[in-house]
Amino acid sequence: MVNLIKSSYTRFWHSPTLMTWLSYSTKALSLFVVLPLILKKFAPPEISLWYLFSSIFILLGLADMGFRQTFIRVISYAVAGATEIKIYHTGQKNNESDSVTNWNLLEEIFSIMTLIYKYLSLILLFLLISIGTCLLIKPISLVEHQKNAWLAWGVIIIANVIRFYGTIFQNYLEGLNKIALVRKIESLMNLGSITTSIIVLLMNGSLLSLIIANQIWLILNVLRNWFLSRNIEDGKLQSFKSLPFNLSLFNKLWPPAWKTGISGLMSNGLTHLSGILYAQIGDPIIISSYLLALRIMTQLKEIAMAPFYSKIPYLSRLRAEGRIDKLIKLSQKGMRLSHLIFVSGVLIVGFFSEYLISLIQSNIDFVPSLFWFLFSLAFFVHRFGAMHMQLYLTTNHIIAHIADGVSGIIFIVVAFIAVHTLGIYAIPVAMLCGYLGFYSWYSAINSLKSIQTSFFKFETSVSLLPLCLLIGFIFIKLFLL
Repeated sequence: MVNLIKSSYTRFWHSPTLMTWLSYSTKALSLFVVLPLILKKFAPPEISLWYLFSSIFILLGLADMGFRQTFIRVISYAVAGATEIKIYHTGQKNNESDSVTNWNLLEEIFSIMTLIYKYLSLILLFLLISIGTCLLIKPISLVEHQKNAWLAWGVIIIANVIRFYGTIFQNYLEGLNKIALVRKIESLMNLGSITTSIIVLLMNGSLLSLIIANQIWLILNVLRNWFLSRNIEDGKLQSFKSLPFNLSLFNKLWPPAWKTGISGLMSNGLTHLSGILYAQIGDPIIISSYLLALRIMTQLKEIAMAPFYSKIPYLSRLRAEGRIDKLIKLSQKGMRLSHLIFVSGVLIVGFFSEYLISLIQSNIDFVPSLFWFLFSLAFFVHRFGAMHMQLYLTTNHIIAHIADGVSGIIFIVVAFIAVHTLGIYAIPVAMLCGYLGFYSWYSAINSLKSIQTSFFKFETSVSLLPLCLLIGFIFIKLFLL
């Protein structure tokens, strides 16, 4: 019995999926503890500014132009024993791979990654000071303590440039499939951030104090990843040399990177940028409600991502090793669970949001039910396509820029045309047009073709039940209740 308990305990702490859930769940605690305090203690303009800052945090994740996902993937190939970076079109095993980590290739990858992120960090600093500041002029002009708001923006700039450069260590860890290790300690960091935020809010702290309390933990995260990177795998990283810029390797990394970067900008980037741009012309109260819904939706999406996205480095390794049958089974299991978790969260929020908002005596209302469910359906369709796209990207052949580029253009055109008549509803309507019009089916076709299976054979046990649940409960909520 004791051995069984020890075994279960060990499996729990070493499971990438469970540790990712733990990390996202601790982060989600802010929705139930920190968020109610923010909604109760801050005025609508301050709430709107807080969520604008949150949207900027997410947009900063796109500033690496797609290099993050690219580096994690190619590090996984090196771990699988690859001797070069190439595209894996078929399910055949790479003849040059012996499943023993190629540390020489890994050293070259880490060296060029360090150089690239150093220059990208300088570019990011310039963009935040210039364009970022311009976009915040109007939202900050609406708050009472403008000086503190600008100081908060300064803190955000410094902390996030440090965090951005520190991504090199997180890429290294995740590429080595140390997902459980990263997420385990990340969970403790999340709890620390939430605890300090609660203390600040209970002491009636300002928005500036809250920002400082959050940003300190970003820097601690970088130090944590730096320490872990230097000590795992017998401290192999410490023996890495700073190699000269390898143009040949860069030419293999750049095409998938910029394509992935365009993809991120035209998908998640447009969604969060829409809130920032709408803040320039919209009513602060409506903006606050929308940004609240966007924050909750983003948190639900992150929690639901864990069963599938935590396995992506391993899926890349399976692709390089030609183990396609196992890749299919793991993908189906992860996608199915991800869909079910997302739909469950959406329905809970949709049915109980009004009660919870009234319970905490928020200074803003939640978005209408129709908007929430349109928003949810759009995110579901996007997640369907996104998981298939991630499955296809394990081949290292990047087509995400095509999928997101076309759907992004559809989103922009529809949103621009509809915003004057539909108002804030133009956002989910435009998202649905873009995702249904191109993104979802284009991603699925290429993904399923790469693993040589049919849509119905793959999806019958994956997305059919979650989609029926979502549509069924939307109908009940909107027309029968």
